[in-house]
Amino acid sequence: MNGVLRRVQIIALAFMLFCCLSMTACVKTDDFNVYEGFSVNFLDVGEGDAIFINFGDGKTMLIDCGEKSNKNFKILSQYLNAYAKDVLDYLVLTHPDGDHVGNAAAVLDNYAVKTAYIPDMVEPENFGEYYDAYLKIKDKNIGRISETGKVISGEDYYAVFLSPNAKGTTDSAYTAINSTPNPSEQEINNLSPIIYLEYKCVKFVFTGDAGFTQEKVALDNVQTGIIKRYLNHDINLSDVDFLKVSHHGAEDGSGEKFLKALMPQNAVISVGGGNIHGHPNTETLSRIVEVSPDCKIYTTSEYGTVSVLVDENGEITLKSAA
Repeated sequence: MNGVLRRVQIIALAFMLFCCLSMTACVKTDDFNVYEGFSVNFLDVGEGDAIFINFGDGKTMLIDCGEKSNKNFKILSQYLNAYAKDVLDYLVLTHPDGDHVGNAAAVLDNYAVKTAYIPDMVEPENFGEYYDAYLKIKDKNIGRISETGKVISGEDYYAVFLSPNAKGTTDSAYTAINSTPNPSEQEINNLSPIIYLEYKCVKFVFTGDAGFTQEKVALDNVQTGIIKRYLNHDINLSDVDFLKVSHHGAEDGSGEKFLKALMPQNAVISVGGGNIHGHPNTETLSRIVEVSPDCKIYTTSEYGTVSVLVDENGEITLKSAA
């Protein structure tokens, strides 16, 4: 009987998941239209990450740069040329994997980057494409360490790094990466900062490829009041409007506790179609649906670039390039 019930549950979850993947609040368009207000754009760079943020006050941010290719750099340039006007205020390189930093050196060559947030690694030369970007960042003296408590803010928005903890502190992801010549894939992924962004009460969480341990670090830092020390106010993670699902929807991220704390209303997965890794993982998708049944899931492989436009009243419009 338990086996029958379990099969029924699986079928129900699969149906709910299909509905979530099929539903869309996106306005689909093939045209690139400049939106002068606040926007978060989850760029379609295949099996990689690149998120372009226009804060609406003249400042911009790029979180990761996708895998190195002319096609991906063209996509990045489209947004950088339209919004950044040759000057990018903030560049975040979450961790040194090529599908996140492949075009970083080209971005640094072609655009004036004011500040770059990067991992605190002792031996960055072990990561070829990242190291190319690292040397340019060092030469320009624009590097800042990605660590808990870093804040970026404007009149109507703020972003705060919820992780990773600084080198030498408790539960720091930098301890593992800097203590072995051959760090594991998970140890490398866990360098990814988890970043909370809020504009007009619309809430976003960006995760890079962070795994379960860093999700716990981020939650602990909020719940114990550590983040409040940097902001001078609490943040409410519950009912996050948009979650960038970690690691392209792989099974080693988006844990149950993290999802329960966030209760995301929408989830975006940056992923390439037909990828060899099997992303997004069905277990991860099931966790999202189980915890937050009304959550709408958008994959860049299906919807293309997903843009979240927020007006001055906090009203949200979603647009898809697919």
